[in-house]
Amino acid sequence: MSTYEQSPNLSLGAGARLNSPHPLRAQVEALPYSPGVYFMKAADGSILYIGKAKSLRQRVRSYLAARPEIPKIPILMAKVRKIEYIETPAEVDALLLEAQLIRKYQPHYNKELKDDKSFPLLKITAEPFPRLLMTRNQSDRKAIYYGPYTDARLLREAVSLVHALFPIRKCRRLPKTACLYYHIGQCIAPCIKPEVKEEYDRLIREVRSFLGGGKKSFMDYLKERMEEASKELRFEDAQYYKEQMDALAKLRRRRFTAGGEDLSAGLSATLELKKWLAAEKPPERIVCFDVSNIQGAEAVASRVSFYREMPEKSGYRRYKIRRVQGINDYAMIQEALERMLEGIREKREKFIPDVIMIDGGKGHLGAALQVLKRMGAQKTKLISIAKRFETIYTPGHDSSGEPEGALMIPMPKDSPALYLLQKIRDEAHRFAITYHRTLKGKNLTESIVDEVPGIGPARKRLLLERYASVEALSQATAGELAALGIHQATAHKLLEHLLHCLR
Repeated sequence: MSTYEQSPNLSLGAGARLNSPHPLRAQVEALPYSPGVYFMKAADGSILYIGKAKSLRQRVRSYLAARPEIPKIPILMAKVRKIEYIETPAEVDALLLEAQLIRKYQPHYNKELKDDKSFPLLKITAEPFPRLLMTRNQSDRKAIYYGPYTDARLLREAVSLVHALFPIRKCRRLPKTACLYYHIGQCIAPCIKPEVKEEYDRLIREVRSFLGGGKKSFMDYLKERMEEASKELRFEDAQYYKEQMDALAKLRRRRFTAGGEDLSAGLSATLELKKWLAAEKPPERIVCFDVSNIQGAEAVASRVSFYREMPEKSGYRRYKIRRVQGINDYAMIQEALERMLEGIREKREKFIPDVIMIDGGKGHLGAALQVLKRMGAQKTKLISIAKRFETIYTPGHDSSGEPEGALMIPMPKDSPALYLLQKIRDEAHRFAITYHRTLKGKNLTESIVDEVPGIGPARKRLLLERYASVEALSQATAGELAALGIHQATAHKLLEHLLHCLR
């Protein structure tokens, strides 16, 4: 938890102005833009108010407004001496943590929130196979309730996450046959398998433990449970939690990329990236290079540009490789990068990047670094993203400060910055294979899947809808594909074929 403190002899009244010098204002401006929970504390350390924020700095800054929206704010701020906060990976995590902390500390200025019946609650029903629901009343005394929560939209997202991570029932009434959720692995089907009662009760205990446990995120909870199971040599349980962590990372990445915007918080990914790269300013423009050379034919490279976390289509470029013969990804990346830098030098290119990203590992990074050194552009931030473990690399530095070698950046799997980089990488890959498809005169995405026996039109459509790209599909497991109704042997053949094509 981080803390900012206000001098005891200073306070904010109704007439305070943002343009007046004030110690608290300077401290608020130092808060991160990331999601989280903030604490307003009195001089004696008691908590006056707890709130959640999509952007901590922007939300807490609003308390310094000359004309606050809520009349009680000047009264509250006159007593505030400390501002503490906890960052969370996503806004939905902040929502859940806020409710847990309010319930624990009962802050005086949150009284309206605690007593107001109009705020939504989470309810675990008292049925033999309980469900998790949103509600606005507590009429069922046998049920278990959590909350209240301040944002119904985010609460629906939280319920969706719980349902995706824990395969409990969603049906209002138990059906006579297993529904779609069973077939896609999101329910253990107590409707047709009453023998799963013990396992089902364990899942409900997990849900209850998380909702009442005070953890700052879904990922933190799962990681702690995995470590506990590992220490106790319960390796099957540890593997279960690891799979849930992977599922959560994929789920949030898919939600991030599907709508074209980050659901976590404003530009929090860019600001987090600034920290990881030790940059002087937030890297607003990021370009990414990818190459596509299916079986060595019609080699092409793509470059996409993102500005303030959004696609900048006027900065997209396609390069048909001219100088490289055969399959040589490193040389192809070097050619495309050289052509961009030549364009910048000759002022044909107006899009000067803050960060250059290469789709690849240490070798790709080293090849790109050679070009930057040769063309005098080594001060530009350079990173690469390795496909297998989604690892981010950046050049290290020798004793003279010159970039050299490769260092791994240990970004958490649920990091907004990592989601942003994955989103940009996926777009570069999509752009590359689209160009390659044009040159080959056929639909590359469909042809790769079509070449595997046992994948019919319906399953092909399901795969292409479920996975954002062929590369994303190649990262799936045979178990995930089997849950979609694909035979295990066919799933293995498909994954082997994709890995061969995308090498």
